[in-house]
Amino acid sequence: MTPTSAWPDHDAAALRAAALAFDLKRLDQHFLDDPYPLYRALREHDPIHPMPDGSWFLSRYDDCVAVYRDAETWSSDKRVDFRPNFGDSLLYEHHTTSLVFNDPPYHTRVRRLLAPAFTPRALKALRGRVEALVDRLLDAMAARGHCDLIEDFASAIPVQLIGDMLGVPQDERGPLRGWSLAILGALEPVLSPEQRARGIAAVAEFKDYLTDLVARRLRDGSDDDGEILSVLIKASAFARDDGAEERLAKLELLHNCIFLLNAGHETTTNLIGNGIDLLLRHPEALAELRRAPELIESAVEEFLRLESSNQLGNRRATKDTAVS
Repeated sequence: MTPTSAWPDHDAAALRAAALAFDLKRLDQHFLDDPYPLYRALREHDPIHPMPDGSWFLSRYDDCVAVYRDAETWSSDKRVDFRPNFGDSLLYEHHTTSLVFNDPPYHTRVRRLLAPAFTPRALKALRGRVEALVDRLLDAMAARGHCDLIEDFASAIPVQLIGDMLGVPQDERGPLRGWSLAILGALEPVLSPEQRARGIAAVAEFKDYLTDLVARRLRDGSDDDGEILSVLIKASAFARDDGAEERLAKLELLHNCIFLLNAGHETTTNLIGNGIDLLLRHPEALAELRRAPELIESAVEEFLRLESSNQLGNRRATKDTAVS
């Protein structure tokens, strides 16, 4: 791959050469700092790009949407993809049990069991809790006079909120973000032995913690319909192990609780951080939003368009097909 550091002022010839030689497993720091010139070059010169490992990299919006919407042709099941990196480890167990990396009928069944925790009414009930949390974080930053945007605000919001939703006691939330980052870090295109070991340890520790938390909830008889954990326990074999298909198995409950933290943590943290960074780099947009705060919904959509919280997804073809 042509080093991106060799692109003077986004030199067109260098970008074209880099696009034609693009390899997701050989990314340099320049690409990580600003991938968008190369994305554009891929769209213009090689939008259906063959990768050295035999996969294909799609960079056009319409192609990606078509793949994501056709679950029959393009599978989300990752058992084949994850086996080389994860073997029979706990990382493999976690990622192949999580909702997001499975197809129907498993995906449909688990999503239906999770659905009561995400009804419009349930989500609306969280609004006051979110606003109170944001106010507390802003007050704390103001009192200190300085802050780390990610540590003190962007990542604190999802960790605290999901901690509330899962019923994790306040004084037990310290490890949550570290576990999440270690598990998600194992999904990088190139996985080091250290990343693999950290990910496996994080899954083990998180599973042990959740098993103990559920046992305490069952022992104490505590039940809060406003908490996702209560909803999931009722729908699981922890509540009644009668072998019914319409129940979450114990492993399904544990791994989908981990998934809820991971999926909600990284994407939300990145959205908040990227959104604030974009507003600071575009003061005219910040001034407009201050004048008309009702524009916030379209602003969030624009943040996601300009700086996606998650820039890579993959699918496996289940049958011969063509993308052109």
